[in-house]
Amino acid sequence: MERISWLSKLNLRGAGSRANRNASLQTPVTADPETCLMVFKNHWSQVLRILEKRSCKLDQVAADDLSAVRNNTYQMMNLLAEDRPRDEVAMGPILGFVVSENILERLLRWHLQWDFSEEKKVEQLKLYEMLISQSRQPLLRHKPVLQPLVTLLSTFSPQPASPVLENNLVLLLNQLCVSMVKEPSILHLFFSSPTEQGPTDLIIFSLLIPFIHQEGVVGQQARDALLLIMAMSANNQMVAKYITENSYFCPLIL
Repeated sequence: MERISWLSKLNLRGAGSRANRNASLQTPVTADPETCLMVFKNHWSQVLRILEKRSCKLDQVAADDLSAVRNNTYQMMNLLAEDRPRDEVAMGPILGFVVSENILERLLRWHLQWDFSEEKKVEQLKLYEMLISQSRQPLLRHKPVLQPLVTLLSTFSPQPASPVLENNLVLLLNQLCVSMVKEPSILHLFFSSPTEQGPTDLIIFSLLIPFIHQEGVVGQQARDALLLIMAMSANNQMVAKYITENSYFCPLIL
């Protein structure tokens, strides 16, 4: 009964959701922060019970469990996107809980244990795109949000993929570039070095390069995103050095 009372306090604004291909993930809510946090914790407790199950074979994960994790995760991410900061400095209550419990990292780690198919990758890409584009507070400055996102991006390679996967990947990368323009201080967080002696890689840039000559919406989004990074390089020596010395961008535009 208590769970029902929590849910009954939520006022769904389905009519106000933007009509796009991610509509199924978007169920904006209005309720007091304490109620939203309780509902979020309830969804997480259901997910956590499944994540903590022990199975001899990972391919034996029940279809019902997969569906439950997916559905509860969608609800959690919608609530996180609607979470509001307490003030100009403090995180919102749901974001604070996500950070303290390292929820996004634990979710991705669970998915990576078994076949991380294109379908599963698309699901994860959609969740992060929704979070980044709709969040009411900065998310990427927090390592427990950023690190699983970087880990997710590192599972992609320059090799061709299905159109659906490519569309969702480029859309997310485009959103990330827009976020970096708004908050340049997070740009350096996307740099990584495969080895201690290896060259530094800006993973967002390197993933966009294969789409630079592609036609249609995907190609345009990739070029727009690359232009944003190029603009930032004018005031960021680290980015400028990466583009000219460690990327394949210059040979591709010749």
